[in-house]
Amino acid sequence: MTHVLIVDDSLVMRQLIRSMLETEEYTLDDASDGVEALQALRASALPGVVLLDYRMPNLDGWEVLKTVAAAGPPLSDHQYIVISAEASTFPSAYIELLLSMSIRILPKPFSRDVLVEAVAQAADRLKAPAALVFPAGGEMEA
Repeated sequence: MTHVLIVDDSLVMRQLIRSMLETEEYTLDDASDGVEALQALRASALPGVVLLDYRMPNLDGWEVLKTVAAAGPPLSDHQYIVISAEASTFPSAYIELLLSMSIRILPKPFSRDVLVEAVAQAADRLKAPAALVFPAGGEMEA
């Protein structure tokens, strides 16, 4: 069962997302800021899906992702989805970081269907086999 961590400083938003996902087959946890999120991610035994708000107190989504990028595995083994009402105003450096980490942006407000699809796709990427390697002979190895 895939673990989903909901990271948002708004209790109402965390509860709303939880209610949208509770009928799906996920284990759900939440964190109210980036500090709590990093603690939860470091304690996680397996990679999961992280719904990460951009603007939060203490440690925002950008700082969390910079920490993840610098740390590498196991923090970078999670699948991240940035959720934000401010997606159209992200600084270019943040957009570059999101692109380099292949992170999807989910603009708020979003529908249940869009959220469920985004989380399902991220969960599928967690289950995907390791990257395929093309040796010198041109044949694929798993």
